[in-house]
Amino acid sequence: MATRRSGWRLGTVGDVAATWGLGQRLDQAAHMGQAYRDCLESTVEADGRAAILAGKAWPSEQRIVLHAELLKEGREEDRNATFLHECAHVLADRHYGKSCKHGALWRATIVTLGELPLTHHEIPYLSRAAHAKVVWTCTSCGETYPFVRTPRRKIRDCYCRHCGPRRGILAEHRPDG
Repeated sequence: MATRRSGWRLGTVGDVAATWGLGQRLDQAAHMGQAYRDCLESTVEADGRAAILAGKAWPSEQRIVLHAELLKEGREEDRNATFLHECAHVLADRHYGKSCKHGALWRATIVTLGELPLTHHEIPYLSRAAHAKVVWTCTSCGETYPFVRTPRRKIRDCYCRHCGPRRGILAEHRPDG
């Protein structure tokens, strides 16, 4: 099976973890046996094409991709948390032999690595708002709805989820960029 590869190779999980000082954190999963060894041998890549995706794991391919923005100086905390999050996907899926997504088995695995079981990141430079092509704003309460791609639906058919269809009229603007 041919897989689409993009970005550049950073090394194996074991090498990257050692370089970034996360080896001991990963070693906490050594009791997972073969899944742990598979995780350490997994490939880590960097790519900057996905606007808001911090990282992605393909456990069956033993591959992790991190957003290139995470590799910039001063972003080590976000980088490390994302890296461990994706490693937990590889560990859980390979250990339990099924896709664990963000369920209980994945949450137990991420806690083993010393991280909180958070499923969504709050990284400002990888947010929808930072990469929005179109923003809809409620004229009543000011709630914003950023879209990375131009929405297919018409603004006149939508309304603010807080204000409802009568008061929640939306206005559209396109950020400079």
